[in-house]
Amino acid sequence: MKPMITLSIALGLAVTAASSASAQSQATMNANAAQELQRADRALNSQYTTTMGRLSPASRTLLRTAQRTWISFRDQQCRFEASGVQGGSAYPMVHSTCLARLTTERTRQLRTLSQCQEGDLSCPR
Repeated sequence: MKPMITLSIALGLAVTAASSASAQSQATMNANAAQELQRADRALNSQYTTTMGRLSPASRTLLRTAQRTWISFRDQQCRFEASGVQGGSAYPMVHSTCLARLTTERTRQLRTLSQCQEGDLSCPR
C-alpha cells in the first residue's frame, strides 16, 4: 500500500507542476494577445503595401478608402465583441484577440487581391 501512496503523491505533484508551468496570469495573457496583434498588424501592413504596388492609381485610391473604412469597421466590431468583459481584466485580451483575428482575415483578402490571374475580370487592376 505504501508504494501506491507514494506513486499517487508523485503523480499528484507532477500534475500540479505541469499545471503551474502552463498557467498564466491575466496580465501575461493580455500581453501575449497584444503581441499577436502586433504580428498580425505587421503582416497586414506588408501585404497592403504589396497589394497597393500592383494597382493602378485609380484602384489605389479606392483601396485606400476601403482600407480606412475597414479599419473603422474592425475597431467597432471588436469593441462590440469585447463589450461583455468591458472594464474587466480580460478586456485587453478579448479585444486584442478580436483585432488580430479580423486583421489576419483582411491580410488574406488583400493577398488574394494581389494574386489575381491575368484575365480575371473580378480583380481590380
